[in-house]
Parts: sequence; structure tokens; C-alpha cells
Amino acid sequence: MPELPELLHVQSKLRERLVGRHVRAERVAEPVVLRFSVRGNLSLLLGRRVEGVFRKSHFLVFGFEGLDLAVNPMLAGRFRLAEPREMEERSLCFALGIADGNAAEPETDLRYLDDKKMGKAYLIATDDWKAIPGMQTGGVDILSHEFTRERFVSLLKHRRDQIRVFLLDKKALDSLGNAYADEVLFEAGIHPKTWCRSLSHDDGFRLHDAIVKVMTEAVAEVARRDEPIEVKVRDFLKVRRKEVCPRCGGKVRTAGVKGMDAYFCPHCQPETRSGLVDWRRTGK
Repeated sequence: MPELPELLHVQSKLRERLVGRHVRAERVAEPVVLRFSVRGNLSLLLGRRVEGVFRKSHFLVFGFEGLDLAVNPMLAGRFRLAEPREMEERSLCFALGIADGNAAEPETDLRYLDDKKMGKAYLIATDDWKAIPGMQTGGVDILSHEFTRERFVSLLKHRRDQIRVFLLDKKALDSLGNAYADEVLFEAGIHPKTWCRSLSHDDGFRLHDAIVKVMTEAVAEVARRDEPIEVKVRDFLKVRRKEVCPRCGGKVRTAGVKGMDAYFCPHCQPETRSGLVDWRRTGK
């Protein structure tokens, strides 16, 4: 799944390549990923001009006159720009052929690929967000000026779950995924299974600052690398899927949180609850 830094990079590159051009072809390989709140199918986009590419929550939205195509890549979805004659990927779900003006042949394929077929693409009337489940309940944008220390702490103090669960709640925060939730908690020195209610006011400020720092730096780094949009850039992360802590040299561990693996350093992020394994005492 493209997390926020990658999604912003994809948005920037697709906006640069597609806006002002027209859809000249469409093909669907996996209709299971498509949802329509308007009468018709993907062929409704034929001849329409791409007027904008923007992010709305965890969706990437392609704006056309009268229609929006909103794509949530979810676990494994990704976009790719290709030459139309390039061999199709086995993971192809649908593609749009994009060309300038009245060109007869598409010059660029915008392909949506998804090995798991879990992503969803909604074709809706422009700005008809109520047609997309969950779109109306998105949380505060963590890269916006509205994401202040006070706003974050006010959200945190009403939670009764584990801190990593809260960070991943897109109804509260827009938005963090698994990789960056681990990075934020590592930066803040907080164990992923810590109860939200046990965090102090100062802990909340520290966690807010960690979110801003980690995400701002990640957005800049992904943009600096400028990899093709289908490439997931994660090698600069400090703890996610790593074996050794870059701070203390200790072993990075994993903990199950709501069925998902959380990576953390038990020395830099000590446990705060009875019943949790204190890896510092095991000598392993």
C-alpha cells in the first residue's frame, strides 16, 4: 500500500504527466475492483480531459468534467505509467490510455496494478463523496496546519485503545499506515502496546512532534529519490522490517497489535504495561 509520502509522490508525478490530456482508451482486466455510483462503466471516461489529480484521505482521485475516479490502493495496489504496447502485467486491474488533444492513439497507459485485488476504484459524479463508504469520516490531515499539538492531544485523551491502533485510525488521523506508525512510535520512544490513557500531556506533545518530523522528512526523501511511481521507497526507514536498532544496536522485535506486526526496539521503547514481555530482561 502506498502510504502518505508515496501517495503524495505518485500524485505529483501523475498530475505532471496527465493533467490536460484526454482518455482515448480503457480496458478492464479485473472488474472486481471497480464500483460505479453513476449509470455506465469505465467507458464513460472516453474523450474526457483529465482536469486534476489529487489526494483525498487515502484515495488518489482523478478529476474529469462531471466525473471523479477515486482509487483506494489498500494493501497491494499501485499505479504505473507505461507505453501502450508494453506487455500487460498479470496484476493489471484496469488501464486508461491517455493522449494529447485529438490524437488517435493513446501515448501513455495509466495502469492500476493489484496482486491482491483488494483495492477499490469508484467512478462517481464530481464531488459525490457520500457515494464512497467512509470518505465522509476522514480524520485531521497530519501534514496540515490544523494538526496542532492541542488538536492531537484532544483526540488522544478520549481514546481507550492501544496507541498504535489509534495512530492507524483513519477516522482520527489522515493518515498513517503500518510502516510509518512504527517509525513515529520509535521516534517518540513509545511502545506500540501502550494504552493511550496512560500517556501524559507531554507524551502527547512528543508523539505529535514525532508524527510531524517523521512524515515531513519521509515526504521530502521520497520526493528526492524520485523513483518510478510503482516503486515503494522504504529502505531509509529506521525500524520497520529492520533487525538492529540504529540507536542502541539492540535487536528489533515485533509485537502483534490487532492482527498486525508492529516493529519496535525494546530498549528505546520500553514496555509500560504489566504482562508484556520485557525483552531487556531476557538477554536475547
